[in-house]
Amino acid sequence: MLTKTVFNRSLSRTASEEKERFCTYIDNHKLNMFRLAKSIVHNDADAEDVTSEAILKAYRNLSDLRSFASFKPWIMKIVINEAYSLANKRKKVIYLEELEVPEESSESMINESGELWTAVKKLDEEFRTITVLFYYEDMSIKDISKTLSLPTGTVKSRLARARQKLKVLLVNEGGME
Repeated sequence: MLTKTVFNRSLSRTASEEKERFCTYIDNHKLNMFRLAKSIVHNDADAEDVTSEAILKAYRNLSDLRSFASFKPWIMKIVINEAYSLANKRKKVIYLEELEVPEESSESMINESGELWTAVKKLDEEFRTITVLFYYEDMSIKDISKTLSLPTGTVKSRLARARQKLKVLLVNEGGME
């Protein structure tokens, strides 16, 4: 029993030392992480979010780090993944802006009484489902593909056709030109 207690204390000390070492390495690389994130997401607020998420993810997965000698490449890969993930989410917003909807508050366009939501509800089910999953549920094409048991190419083409149909619906019924 005594050896188990001594062993547990040494493990806690090692874990504590690793956490402290992690914090030191983060402090040393935080600016690099921020710059890398900003080069992908192009603004300070998003870069800060990416950096914070990367630090949190790295901390949670600290046990995956084989050696602190490879810390910088490891953390930078996490930053890249987080930045591209956020950038891909931002692209979804750009697609909605390309629909050339009228200058209204985004809340009225997204809520159920908004013109965009009304147009989405008029789509055929195969297009509506994919549109809702992609834009409203923030799912990736890959996840939609798995969820609906469709090839990714089919999901992409249906999403593209849904965008075209939405544009037509919004222009024709919304009185926009």
